[in-house]
Amino acid sequence: MQHLSKFRSICGSILVLTFFVHVTLAGGTSSTLKRPHIIFILADDMGWTDVSFHGSDQIPTPNIDALAYNGVILNRHYTLPMCTPSRTALMTGRYPIRFGMQGFPLRAGEARSIPLNVTLMPKHLKKLGYDTNLIGKWHLGYFTKEHTPSYRGFDHFYGYYSGFITYFSHLIKEPFVEDPTKAFTGYDLHRDQGTSFRVPFDSGYFTELITKEAEDVIKKNGNKKPLFLEISHLAPHAGGVEDPLEVPDLSETNRTFSYVKDLNRRKYAGMMKALDESVGRVVKALKDNQMLENSIIVFMADNGAPTFGLYSNTGSNYPLRGIKNTLFEGAVRSAACMFSPLIQSSSRLSEQPLHLVDWLPTIYSVAGGDIADLGEIDGLDQWSALSSGSESPRKSMLVNINEADRVEGAIIGKHKLIKGASSATDGFYGEIGNDPSYPFYRIEDALSSDAGSAIRKLRGFDSVSKSEVQLLRKNATVNCGKRIRTSCSEICLFDIESDPCETENLAKQYPEIVAKLESYIDKYRVHLVNQKPPHVDLCADPKSFNGTFLPWKVDPGEPSRITSDGCRIPVYE
Repeated sequence: MQHLSKFRSICGSILVLTFFVHVTLAGGTSSTLKRPHIIFILADDMGWTDVSFHGSDQIPTPNIDALAYNGVILNRHYTLPMCTPSRTALMTGRYPIRFGMQGFPLRAGEARSIPLNVTLMPKHLKKLGYDTNLIGKWHLGYFTKEHTPSYRGFDHFYGYYSGFITYFSHLIKEPFVEDPTKAFTGYDLHRDQGTSFRVPFDSGYFTELITKEAEDVIKKNGNKKPLFLEISHLAPHAGGVEDPLEVPDLSETNRTFSYVKDLNRRKYAGMMKALDESVGRVVKALKDNQMLENSIIVFMADNGAPTFGLYSNTGSNYPLRGIKNTLFEGAVRSAACMFSPLIQSSSRLSEQPLHLVDWLPTIYSVAGGDIADLGEIDGLDQWSALSSGSESPRKSMLVNINEADRVEGAIIGKHKLIKGASSATDGFYGEIGNDPSYPFYRIEDALSSDAGSAIRKLRGFDSVSKSEVQLLRKNATVNCGKRIRTSCSEICLFDIESDPCETENLAKQYPEIVAKLESYIDKYRVHLVNQKPPHVDLCADPKSFNGTFLPWKVDPGEPSRITSDGCRIPVYE
């Protein structure tokens, strides 16, 4: 295995060297043809153990596993605890506290966003000649047209503005903050390009719709210019009130996952199966269009799963502690991996820390941009660490400061501090993922999946062996033994290298380390922009827009009309 890994490292080095030679020699605008294609695939509210490359046999994810086994498994990939904050960090390279985006996710009809004077990832990449596309979830504000994806750097957007929709009818119901007995209900599916706002009344299961859209985008690009494609899935987020966990075909799901006794968990498995098949189709489309050879594919969850509570989906963060909207590892340490033929040392596990804010400088750098162009950011260029396994430049990170909930946390080295944790959500939740009644995990399924087959056909790329997969999967599995947790009220200090499940609170033993981490958080506190009180604007009512959620605030000089409720709103064709 050592000889094979060395051979793969040499092959990867040759591919990377060839790539950079092409970029250097091409020069001028033609150099954009050799910039790598960048594909981000985000799962929404997916648990740590809900991908099988982490050692679980319950829900097989062969296509996602193929990316992980042939690339780099990112076992310490950190996000924010909820979706809007995570997307803010990814798109800006900055912690969301800098914009007041650190707390509860944006509601449909809420007039809040990343400020317009902040340049987002797609606009940075457009300057380098990229074709920029967002398919799926936006969730970063849409109250004026200027806040929508097509105005913030995406050439093409097909998806929804808000936090989630139903899988088949593409609706969202948003309760009023002031009066939860009342709510907006409206359609939230859009096809925007430039100044064109279209509402496509497409029918079908949402995972299938966006997969087909991704295939079309890849085919249309045809390797003619560098592609930036963000596929931001609805799955496996809970999607509706009457049936939150919708699957493409319940009968097929019941047959395939008959060994999963809990119906809702079985549905979750069906949602994950559709997500995994989508990943395979995207990878295959890249290969069919001669683009996979020069692609960087990042798969990640935006945060951990809400096993119970608000928008529960039965996802499992086992054996990590906590659930979504906490600062425990179960919320902020997300399942993630990266695949690219440009990686110098592939088929390996990375235990080095990586934060969402690092992706912007990392991607911008490998695309040939000057990181100085990004201005003041919190992210670090991690390409060398990702590609070759060299030491990560990240030695510390802010986990979050949520001044509204009085919860905050940070990591320095192996130590993590959490202050203000709630005992109601500080346990270990979700399915273990392994049981004798489950089907035996088949490595062959990952290697022969759509993604695995496409990767195996790459010229000059040596695909992973079964023995390597066995070792990778074993090493990627977090095992903390007996999970007897100590109290975590007020102040918690953990050694997350030796205790990734955060079972032993070390705060009383190491007060000097607690003080060091508190001082670190205080340095970021001076940059904190307080969150706005939650408020759903009555003028955002979709009844004024033929039942559809659309930007409702009028830009200067824009045609408008007055509704029966006295709201001045834009006029749409």
